[in-house]
Amino acid sequence: MIATLLRKFRTLTDTLHDFYREPLASFKSLDEGLKDRRRPVSPQLLSRVLNAYESAKRDQQSAGKEYQPNGQWTTLIESKLKAFRDRGSMGEVLASFFRDEEAFAGLCDYATPPDLRSSVRNLMTRTLFVNSMLCDYRVWTELTGKSIEDIRVPWAGNPFGYFIDGTLAVPANFRHHYTAEKAVALIGGKGVIIEIGGGWGDVGYFALQHSQVHYVDFDLPEILLLASYWICSTLPDRKIALYGEEPSEAVLANLEQYDAILYPNFCLRQLPQNSADIFVNTHSLSEMRPETIREYLAQIDRTCRKYFLHENSDKPHHALGYSEVPASTFSMEGFRVVNKAISPWRAGAGRYREFLCERIQPQEAGIERHVAAD
Repeated sequence: MIATLLRKFRTLTDTLHDFYREPLASFKSLDEGLKDRRRPVSPQLLSRVLNAYESAKRDQQSAGKEYQPNGQWTTLIESKLKAFRDRGSMGEVLASFFRDEEAFAGLCDYATPPDLRSSVRNLMTRTLFVNSMLCDYRVWTELTGKSIEDIRVPWAGNPFGYFIDGTLAVPANFRHHYTAEKAVALIGGKGVIIEIGGGWGDVGYFALQHSQVHYVDFDLPEILLLASYWICSTLPDRKIALYGEEPSEAVLANLEQYDAILYPNFCLRQLPQNSADIFVNTHSLSEMRPETIREYLAQIDRTCRKYFLHENSDKPHHALGYSEVPASTFSMEGFRVVNKAISPWRAGAGRYREFLCERIQPQEAGIERHVAAD
């Protein structure tokens, strides 16, 4: 009992020490970041994204089991289905999806707005949130050399976060921007970036700030709904293809005719061979069943010309009734790992690793290896 109390006291004092030694730490900046800034959802856009979602849900029923929600995502998708059960309320949900705990389940780093409201009970959570955001900011600044304005995003979806020098930093903004910039740099500033599991579309938004980049997101329909709304809202003048609007085969055969393509995960099989310059995945592959991981890696192996950049769990971890698959066991015949690094971000309690995998020339390819089974 005494040892436990001492550990808790040490944690509290270390947390407060980190807060008070950071010049940018301020609960005022946090409270400013929690203010409600929701914007109305265009009826035309609402109809468009809901039609795409309903088409994806209809066709998901005939997709293979490896493309159904599984692993930790079984529980997370069940949560989202509760938020999306009534088409008539979807305008309200999307207008503030960052703050809807059911709609945004599984997509937020550090804390959600209810746990960040000013109160004595929330003091520790608020302090840890500020510390984590500013730690990520310092890391991001050093890695990218960018200024805080570079992670500024529009207000679509009513985002929350922490204000730094007049810019709202949304949780995960820093690592998403870093990932987008690294992917763009790897392909020389132009080409096709494909993300498996793009969340609400943050990596895609930052990647599309480069005019010669084409972005494709494959994801489960419930998450793709958020990304479709957010990217269409924040990039209204870009040519964006949503599922069901055109024949899938024609769209996927002409990736560079679109700025962005947002399609359900089961369409990955329709992607032409050698059609992507780089694949990206962060914080999701390890959380899936081994058979789904194997399927996704096989499709990456088949369709990717250059790189696979991913950041996933590489330590034993059990959550939502599922044990994560270590990222070190991921393997594809046509790729080799050229760099592995500890993730510099606070999210994940140190269990994440970043992997950069490079296409092997055909004559270098070895014997096929597989993801570890259950």
